[in-house]
Amino acid sequence: MLTDTARADSLFERTASPREKKRVQRIEDIIEAAAKIFVSDGYAQFSARRVASELGISLSNLQHYCGTTENLLAWMIRAKIESFVTRFHEIADNTAMSPQDRLSAVIDEDMAATLDPWIASFSFQAWALADHDKAVSEHLKQIYGEFCQILGELILEVNPSLSVAKSKIFATLIASQIEGLLFYNKQIGVDMDSWDDTLATMKSLWLNTILAG
Repeated sequence: MLTDTARADSLFERTASPREKKRVQRIEDIIEAAAKIFVSDGYAQFSARRVASELGISLSNLQHYCGTTENLLAWMIRAKIESFVTRFHEIADNTAMSPQDRLSAVIDEDMAATLDPWIASFSFQAWALADHDKAVSEHLKQIYGEFCQILGELILEVNPSLSVAKSKIFATLIASQIEGLLFYNKQIGVDMDSWDDTLATMKSLWLNTILAG
């Protein structure tokens, strides 16, 4: 069964003009180039000029799509993080799976991301920038809030006797634990020999807590 995102992509492929498709591809290229430079150079050294150079286009051409460097940063960060949230929505909406299996699958995918050094570096730079950029800070709050909402709704499905307030607390704690592992694994290094046990222990701990209420 196609997801809403897949249906939209399929419809776009069938109905969009070559010019529209070219524009979408250019935007995707800009996002990828901007993300690459954001991680390699850090937010303090990031510039639209560097992104334009990476793409082999003029600065004015790049600005035609994204405007200022600040706009480009916010646009790129939102696009990269939203791709994860979109995937979590797809899992959460898959009613062919039980609520418990969907919650487990979301945690599995988010935990898998903590093993990726690039994702860790990207996240670190994004949060560091958020301390100085209100627009980026608001984007991150909104996106992480949406992720916690997904978790909270799944938690309520797993245990409908919980209050909404309690489900939100559990969701926030799960999200913050995973986020903490992201930076821990980046800086300290993960023990891959015990990673499966770590993941199983975390899921068991949270499932038992949720069921107990």
